[in-house]
Amino acid sequence: MSNDVLKKIEAVFLETIKRDSIDLDEELKNLGLDSLDLVEIMMELEEEFSIEFTNDEMMSFEKVGDVYEAIKQKI
Repeated sequence: MSNDVLKKIEAVFLETIKRDSIDLDEELKNLGLDSLDLVEIMMELEEEFSIEFTNDEMMSFEKVGDVYEAIKQKI
């Protein structure tokens, strides 16, 4: 299951950042995303996984892996 989750998360990020790959250790601030991009990614992930992030959760995400771990806990 977690491999499918990871692939979906990667797909959402890659669609926005226009790259071929992404690493779980990459910091969100280094992906070239503005705040609107990040909100759109979070909304798409919420819809994809039928979950909801709190504002505090979204503000605490520093790396792609943080988003992955939060989603794994919610599904």
